[in-house]
Amino acid sequence: MHRHMETPRDTSTVSPTLPHGIRRAFRLARRRPSIEQEVSAEVAFHLEMRAAELVERGLTPDAARAEAQRRFGDTNHWSKAMTAEDQQRAASAARVEWLGDLQQDLRYGVRSALRAPLFSLLAIVTLALGIGANAAVFGVVKSVLLDALPYRDADRVARVYTRFRDGSIERGALAPGNVVDIEQRQRSFAQLAAFMNGPREGVFSSGRAGDQPSVVQVEWVEPEFFRVLGVQPAMGRALRDDDKADTVRMVMLSHRGWQRLLGGDPQVVGREVRVNGITRTVVGVLPRTFVGPAAGTDAEADFYYPLDLRPYLRDPIGARGSSWLGLVGRLKPGVTVDAAQRDMSAIADQLAREYPQHNASVEMRTVSVRDAMVGDTRTPLLVLMASAGLVLLITCANLAGALLSRTISRRKEFAVRTALGAGRARIIRQLLTESVLLSLAGGAAGVLLAVAGLALLRGIAAQALPPYADLSLDPGALVFTSLLALVTGLAFGLAPALSVRRANAQSTLRDETRGTSESARSRRLRGLLVAGQIALCVSLLTGAGLLTRSLLAMTSTPLGFRPEGVLTVAVQLPAAAYRTPESAARFFDQLEERLRGLPGVTAVGDVSALPTNIPQHNGIRVLGAPPPPDDQIPFVLYANASDDYFKTLGIPLRKGRTFGPQDRPESPAVMVVSEAMARKFWPNGNALGGQLRMGPNPNSIPYTVVGIVGDVRNDPARADAEPMAYLSSHVDIRPTRFVVIRTSGDPTALVRPFQRELAALDPGVPSRDAAALTAFLSDRLTARRLPVVLMSAFGALALVLASVGVYAMFAAMTAAREREFGVRVALGSSRGRIAGLVLRQGGIWMALGLAGGTLGVLAISRFLRELLFGVQPFDPVTLVGATLVLLACGAAALLVPVRRATRVDPVEALR
Repeated sequence: MHRHMETPRDTSTVSPTLPHGIRRAFRLARRRPSIEQEVSAEVAFHLEMRAAELVERGLTPDAARAEAQRRFGDTNHWSKAMTAEDQQRAASAARVEWLGDLQQDLRYGVRSALRAPLFSLLAIVTLALGIGANAAVFGVVKSVLLDALPYRDADRVARVYTRFRDGSIERGALAPGNVVDIEQRQRSFAQLAAFMNGPREGVFSSGRAGDQPSVVQVEWVEPEFFRVLGVQPAMGRALRDDDKADTVRMVMLSHRGWQRLLGGDPQVVGREVRVNGITRTVVGVLPRTFVGPAAGTDAEADFYYPLDLRPYLRDPIGARGSSWLGLVGRLKPGVTVDAAQRDMSAIADQLAREYPQHNASVEMRTVSVRDAMVGDTRTPLLVLMASAGLVLLITCANLAGALLSRTISRRKEFAVRTALGAGRARIIRQLLTESVLLSLAGGAAGVLLAVAGLALLRGIAAQALPPYADLSLDPGALVFTSLLALVTGLAFGLAPALSVRRANAQSTLRDETRGTSESARSRRLRGLLVAGQIALCVSLLTGAGLLTRSLLAMTSTPLGFRPEGVLTVAVQLPAAAYRTPESAARFFDQLEERLRGLPGVTAVGDVSALPTNIPQHNGIRVLGAPPPPDDQIPFVLYANASDDYFKTLGIPLRKGRTFGPQDRPESPAVMVVSEAMARKFWPNGNALGGQLRMGPNPNSIPYTVVGIVGDVRNDPARADAEPMAYLSSHVDIRPTRFVVIRTSGDPTALVRPFQRELAALDPGVPSRDAAALTAFLSDRLTARRLPVVLMSAFGALALVLASVGVYAMFAAMTAAREREFGVRVALGSSRGRIAGLVLRQGGIWMALGLAGGTLGVLAISRFLRELLFGVQPFDPVTLVGATLVLLACGAAALLVPVRRATRVDPVEALR
């Protein structure tokens, strides 16, 4: 019969009207002995019965007991055998009973949820938000930091960088001579392979009539590169040592390049392709999942050429003074990254002594390939994971308070069950089952929200995450979400369950009015839940405020130029058609002249790299200044700019002049420097006319400074502008140039006219990435904007949840004290005093929560330190702002409970 009841099974039929002591005695009397005791009693009974039979046959009692023992055999053996069998049978029965009880609990939990549909719906929605946020963020974190990289035994793969001893460059490229020395002297790697530190752009021609040339990414790698990474081609073969010769001209395709450029041709192996006017033969296609180790900061390559370092070693300056290589290696068995770092440090010290001119200022740095590709993404992701965790904790506290209120209203029900013999553990399990059911339903809805959230993140976070990141909920993320939902259900169901554990069933049944009353312990528990929500919310709001203020400071700090109304387009000159600097310079002069005739265009220029994305550094030697030590040669940013570049971007001229028609290859070499560079290297103010040499060759042609322009912030995350030098693009020509066009109207409206003018000048020259300069700068801040947006969203969600939680808890606490308020009013207490009681009660817990939140603020501020710009980690404005916002929401949440308390009718309350 019990298995068909909708309520949990009672284990006693003792009347609840009997005194507590008598009922306890009945339970003790009915308590069953253990299995071992039952088996021992059964064996003793059989021995006694056999001995009695033998006594009737004429044996003495002692002889009869001895004979019975002999016939029965080893009582210890049989006792153990029967005990084991009975225990197995009892365990099987207990499992069946437990499953039956669970089935009852689940059925009753569903019925309980359906009896309060509004509460259940709100709980599920709240849980869906908390669990969905954590599932989405965990999907990102797992994809970036935990999932396997597309390499064999990726934890054995590491990258080697150069690091400037002054800290100006942390992950720099290596020179060819250093790579060869490392390969010969190192003892930590089983294999090493060099590659160009980031792909270069080229022009691909399909050869079909009517097809436009395309800009492609080309990467040079040593043939051992793919073997070091443990990557097998999906089609064809990998590069080999005999492919290095220039006359062989073999190439591998990435999967993306194969699909985009060649349409996924299944017969591509052996096919000829033409890049930069040179025909090469395809020997293989890489897998779809392959991502190069340099792709953490650069575009993924379309073509991979074999790299031969021997020609670069013939030039002493180029071998040691030009750094453009990356180095990746597979560690030997048993060798750690730290051990490899010690090995590289020793080699760096040797090279510094042997080649002080080029190596005294640098040291070697070894990092795992995952750390190399993750870069600066790790800290923002961990911040977001912690933020989502805080939201879930607030959710748990919110629902714990709500369920505690429901539990208090069901005290009479639990008292009846206890009186009928149901154990406390049985009732606690029922309550936990109900909370877990709600949590699992919320988790299922949270998965749907996480899928939608990840789809949104793919659009806004692609540039901020490593290219190998696959933002999806794979089976591992789904398992995590399921476990998170289960743990969440147990967490917020624990407080209501514990409130039942010590409830006094007799007093609850004795006093009809106590069915909805609340003990002081329950009020304290509610207050602690409120304080906990407030503390967590203060931490989240402060973190979101710090990041928001940091982003505002970063975007409001002047960049040093005017990006509004400027269109940028990258133009790639085919090397085969434009072999000399003069022909390239002539092409851009003609293109800019055509563009100046377009309606609305006020200025046109070109540059080798756009501001905030200038990668080139070069060492300089100021003539007339004391020569710096070899380990302190200064490096500055530099770019190649046209005559009207500064006018087009609005970079102000401070002194002297910019480039003009007189600055051509046959003219004296001149340079324009930024104010920061002039202050640093000519502190006496005599930068104009100063001379310096640039590059590794100490005998290179000296440049004369002819102008000083305003500072341009290349790194938006830096408060100060880096020293920067500009060379004339007519003298030092680059195949890839960014044309910048200032217009009085919408810059994007010039895209089609630009393409027409470019095709009219030379249809074989491709362009790419036409965009407004403001949009380009916005994309550059994506990595900084992502944690701000998400953490602000988490903070807003936490504020809403905390406000609802404060309101719900204090409303329930006020309702539980209505009888007390009625008595106070009947005895002459004023409405103001009643309001003061409620406000004082709420204010104490809110103050406690704010005090506890200061500890969270200290922790989260220290955690966010490296993400902040222009804002101190303990910013008083942000902290006060977060506190005031939370106080305002908390005060608004208290208005309804205060209003209800002051309108209590004493007659109705006492009745």
